[in-house]
Amino acid sequence: MSGRKRRYAAPSATPWDGVAADAMTPAETAVMLSHRSMYEYRHSALSAEQEVAFFNGYPRAECPRCGSSSIEGNGRDRNGVRRWVCRSCGRSFTPMTGTIFQGHRLPVSDWCEFLLQTFSYESVNGMMRGNRRSETTLPYWMAKLFLVLEGVQDGVVLSGDVQIDEKYYPIARADEELNADGSRKRGLSRNKLCIAIACDGEGGSVFVPCGRGRPSGARAWEAYGPHIAEGSTLSHDMERAHSVLVERLSLESVAYDARAISRLPDRDNPLREVNRLCFLLETFLNSHSGFDRDDLPGWLDLFHVMMNDPADKMEKAAKVLDRAMRCPKTLSFRDFYGIKPSSENRPVDG
Repeated sequence: MSGRKRRYAAPSATPWDGVAADAMTPAETAVMLSHRSMYEYRHSALSAEQEVAFFNGYPRAECPRCGSSSIEGNGRDRNGVRRWVCRSCGRSFTPMTGTIFQGHRLPVSDWCEFLLQTFSYESVNGMMRGNRRSETTLPYWMAKLFLVLEGVQDGVVLSGDVQIDEKYYPIARADEELNADGSRKRGLSRNKLCIAIACDGEGGSVFVPCGRGRPSGARAWEAYGPHIAEGSTLSHDMERAHSVLVERLSLESVAYDARAISRLPDRDNPLREVNRLCFLLETFLNSHSGFDRDDLPGWLDLFHVMMNDPADKMEKAAKVLDRAMRCPKTLSFRDFYGIKPSSENRPVDG
């Protein structure tokens, strides 16, 4: 993303900041105080002691810079956060080093609130407006969340009665491939992103990118193969690409005519569980309809977290924060936006 040329106002700012109280109308005073009050309510933080306790609860076993396990304690920083020094590379670090909290300026409680809102169908723009945040913050945080969730579906294997289906979602209009006469392609063309969806009777589910257009056998195997246990029963439509799964995993195949079952009431549809997930995924993606299609894997990882245990959103948020500290990855604001530090384009909230 190119650098920003204009400076954004702080989300807590009002038109009357710095104006003397006696120079404002009663209405201006009321609006200003109301805005500030709501901003403070939305951004209430953990106490300093609580935030330090959160970070100190994740001791480091190796250097986040060189990977050496030859480390030793090096006291605490001015806030009370633990420090270590690496005997191999000589550099010091804290629990935040190399995580999404490295160099953080916003409190952990803001991330808790962000995660709770993210596990819904509210758009990023909606969260930005509701939380009175800078327009640079939420896209950046979402990118960091995708980093944390990378690999969250690895190792998920469904078994027993497994249902699968493909969901097709349009690519960005600017990236569409047109026919020779300039008309738009129809049907399941390369202008549709294919998403492989699978679920089992235990409530587990996976959502995996599967290229563009109708899947080939190779693409179906790459998407579904790692996530279905051998010997399971596979309920699916008559998509030919599914045959590779049946053959290689020794599955019992139960195939249905998609056109015939689409006319059945939901309660009688044998693929109703995977169809329900297709519907919910479309609803979720539509709520973020302007998303960069290159980020589809991240959105699908997020949706996987939303659809799988634990059911409670607060428990989900706790698991994601725990993953962020135990599987550290980091992304700087500067790297995300590709900007140079300056007084003109330095973020005010990020």
